[in-house]
Amino acid sequence: MSTILKGREWWTAMTGEHRPWLRGRSARQLSIAILTWLAVSAIFTGGLLSQRVDVRVGDLAPRTVYAPYGVIDWGATERAREAAAAHVSPVYTVDGNVFVHAQKELTDQFSLISSLSHDTAAPMAEREAVAEQDVPIGLPPINWAQVLTLPAPQLDLLEQYASVILSYVMGPGANGIHNTSRGLKTAQLYASDVAAVEEPDPGLRLFLTDLSKSLISANTFINRTDTKERRQLAASEVQLVKILKGETVLVQGQRVTPNDIRVLREVGLLEDGVNPAPYVGSVLLSAMLIGLLSAYLWFQRRRLLQEDSQIAFTGAILVLSLIASLLLSGISAVTYLVVPTAAIMVAVLYDSGLGIVLAGVLSLAATILTGAGTTVGLVSFLGAVAGVLGVKRLSQRFDILWAGVAVGVVTLLSLLGLDLMQGASLVEPLVWQGLVFGLVDGLLAAALAGGLLQLVEVPLGLVTAMKLIELSNPNQPLLRKLLVGAPGTYHHSIMVGNLAEAATEAVGGNSLLARVGAYYHDIGKTNRPYFFVDNQFGGDNPHDNLSPTLSAIIISSHVREGIELARQHHLPDAIVQFIREHHGTTLISYFYQKAVSIDTGDGVVEEDFRYEGPRPQSKETAIVMLADASEATCRTLKHPTPQGIEQVVRRLINERLQDGQLDESDLTLKDLDTVARTFTRVLTGIFYQRVEYPERVLREIEKNPPPDDHAPRGH
Repeated sequence: MSTILKGREWWTAMTGEHRPWLRGRSARQLSIAILTWLAVSAIFTGGLLSQRVDVRVGDLAPRTVYAPYGVIDWGATERAREAAAAHVSPVYTVDGNVFVHAQKELTDQFSLISSLSHDTAAPMAEREAVAEQDVPIGLPPINWAQVLTLPAPQLDLLEQYASVILSYVMGPGANGIHNTSRGLKTAQLYASDVAAVEEPDPGLRLFLTDLSKSLISANTFINRTDTKERRQLAASEVQLVKILKGETVLVQGQRVTPNDIRVLREVGLLEDGVNPAPYVGSVLLSAMLIGLLSAYLWFQRRRLLQEDSQIAFTGAILVLSLIASLLLSGISAVTYLVVPTAAIMVAVLYDSGLGIVLAGVLSLAATILTGAGTTVGLVSFLGAVAGVLGVKRLSQRFDILWAGVAVGVVTLLSLLGLDLMQGASLVEPLVWQGLVFGLVDGLLAAALAGGLLQLVEVPLGLVTAMKLIELSNPNQPLLRKLLVGAPGTYHHSIMVGNLAEAATEAVGGNSLLARVGAYYHDIGKTNRPYFFVDNQFGGDNPHDNLSPTLSAIIISSHVREGIELARQHHLPDAIVQFIREHHGTTLISYFYQKAVSIDTGDGVVEEDFRYEGPRPQSKETAIVMLADASEATCRTLKHPTPQGIEQVVRRLINERLQDGQLDESDLTLKDLDTVARTFTRVLTGIFYQRVEYPERVLREIEKNPPPDDHAPRGH
């Protein structure tokens, strides 16, 4: 009894509750744990039910079924062996006795013909009859009469021709004649061709052709013993056909074969009746997993239990991740995607330790649920741990991408190590395919986690769409300062933002980021607004009393001062990039030319009149650079026309391109053409005034180009 009381005192001390010890927050948290347990149990049960299929031989498959793990497909292996054996060509053997017999018969026939030719005492008709009977080649009597009157040398020559024909088509070294009509026909055609070449006399040519054809016969036959041995060897070399994890076992609508039934039974997908044991096991396993996660929170991270929403969201991530694992289990390319994504989200939102524990629980559960091997569970867990460690000090939007690189590299190296341990060959394409998938999945996990994190609207230091919308509010301190202190620059920035947004959207970039970046790109001008033509409004120009070098320093300093203001107001780095890169390393040409014109011989260093840069590193910052120059220059046109505006825009883009300012951005030449057309359309709508003589305006523009955007009245 005392032991029980001590146990209750311990529990009360641990929970901080008094009897009844289940009330308030504890009851809600227990309810969340029970709901999560029931949901996970339902997922496991649903996974078992969804994978099995009740079919018999001859049935039509009700759905497509995928293998949860790899097995040998003996039926497909046998079919592959039969196909390999059938692909082996028959082995032919040449019978040399056929040629010997043909040559002997040729000699006997010419001996008979020679004897008949010399028997001049017998009437010709009698000799012709004997020849037709003993040499039955179908030769007409008139031709026999011609042959029987030939002198001996000419008969010998005809015999030689016939012997050559036989040797070529039937003799040693010849290809032989297959026992087919095609083979015999080919040989006989050759005999006709040789006779036509060697014997000019038509009658004798007919005799030589008919005699040769009569002696030609098939001498090449199938060697059944050798053919059988070669086909057996080819069949034995066929590798076992394996059904890999995720590969199709049944195709919906196709007839079920005995081999399909055998494969289904081997992979455990054939429904053989109701067996409650797997479902009871699912409930127990789910309870163990949820209990492990709850125990970690209770004993190690109790501070996280202060908010019910955190517990509920963690449970939701676990449940949704298991559902995703089940739905995507047949796609090998995303095998290692779900666990790192969930772990990164939990680590960023709440706690790195909780992210690692969730990764362990989820990798174990997903492996069992999908029927994947231990390799998948281990590699998924290692990749998730790398992702958690990668986002431990998340400070800017690119950090989560580096976490994805860490996940991909760890996944790739883990797979490579396990493959080498298991004796896998690195020359196999499937091995490298798995390694590439592991690397890509790591990058996708970070991208997916980053996208999902935006939905929960938690301040993470990332530039989400909501953050950008917040920064675009005119009531933002820096924008109000720009409006009050430098109204001309404010109006210019709004116009640049509209241009950049339209052009960035046209080339497939982040249009919202471009617009907001444009709003802030010139905030450095608020320190000395009247040194910039945007805010002079026709008044005195302070640069008239300054040296070109000092003017260039003042003009270029608005970039550095803008960066300082952005840092002071904690603008995201993505916005600071627009301030830093919107001029790149371009030349402040007006003051440079002015310095050159008044140079006394000391020389002018061009680098002293260039912005510090860097050049634009992205589509968005490059487009803002082009929009900044285009809007400022087109605003100085006295008689803007669509043609004139387009000419100015394309000239400015070409200058930036030739100067190398766009080399480090992602803009292509096709993108630049799209940007030019978009700028022209938007600027035409803003500045175009219909004039009576547009040709004269164009000539004026060509003769007197618009002033540079860095001139004292155009910079």
